[in-house]
Amino acid sequence: MQSSVTHDLTRDESSASRTRQEPPPNARAWLAIARVNLRDVRAVWLRHLEVYLRLWKMELAAPLIEPFFMIFAFGWGIGSLIGSTVTGLPYLSFVGAGVLAFTVISRSLFETTYGSYFRMVYQSTFDAILATPVDVESLAFAEICWATTKALIDSFIILLVLYFFGAATSPLAVFAPLPLLLACFFAAALSLAITAHIHDIDSYNLYLNLYFSAIFLCGVWFPVEVLPAALQWVAWAIPLTSAIDIARALLTGTLRTHHAYEVVYLLATAFISTEWALRSLRRRMVA
Repeated sequence: MQSSVTHDLTRDESSASRTRQEPPPNARAWLAIARVNLRDVRAVWLRHLEVYLRLWKMELAAPLIEPFFMIFAFGWGIGSLIGSTVTGLPYLSFVGAGVLAFTVISRSLFETTYGSYFRMVYQSTFDAILATPVDVESLAFAEICWATTKALIDSFIILLVLYFFGAATSPLAVFAPLPLLLACFFAAALSLAITAHIHDIDSYNLYLNLYFSAIFLCGVWFPVEVLPAALQWVAWAIPLTSAIDIARALLTGTLRTHHAYEVVYLLATAFISTEWALRSLRRRMVA
């Protein structure tokens, strides 16, 4: 695999200089995502996969351990105090979707914050990749895709945990990771855009505080409907709320027509955040 990845990243070395140049004026009128080369994305993605496979034991430990403690603490601990259903669901089933969403979205977010920052600043991995014909947009898109891939792997592990505890009660539960992938793509792209703008690793503190504060509004631990009307508007404006709502519907077999509109909203926000991430990383790496 290593020779294949190296070949993909080093082909046509005479054109490597294009990664450090601004796109021509006519190209600037087009979307940044239109400049993504999928072959280059694949090469960078395979590079990340190779590193992941070397460390797979450590990488898989977190998604196995964390959901167990969350289900115990919230599903059984708090659930025993509530002693009733939430929006017509047992609290264990309700919070199961929240545990799944919170864990995988956080996974993608951390991958393109600290993970990407270390590759960009401390390890100089981005500089090494950009010394090949891979351009900035393809590198950025590969980072987002890889973060989403790691979240997908974790989601199926956590789904097994939810089945074990009886929190997933519908045959459609196997599709629950799909809407969360859109949320993970959005979170990964947004986080990469933030990474491209910061110059000190401590600057993540504000962003992460905002994230962990916002996640409490998104229906992870309690229904959005119990919030004041003004906060409900804020909650539904956060794309993660829609993803969690759809995932919960799939886990419990309560899918409705209005969830289709939430999918459209997730697609739109994922596209916008990706465009911002690609443009931001180009400004950072070319400057």
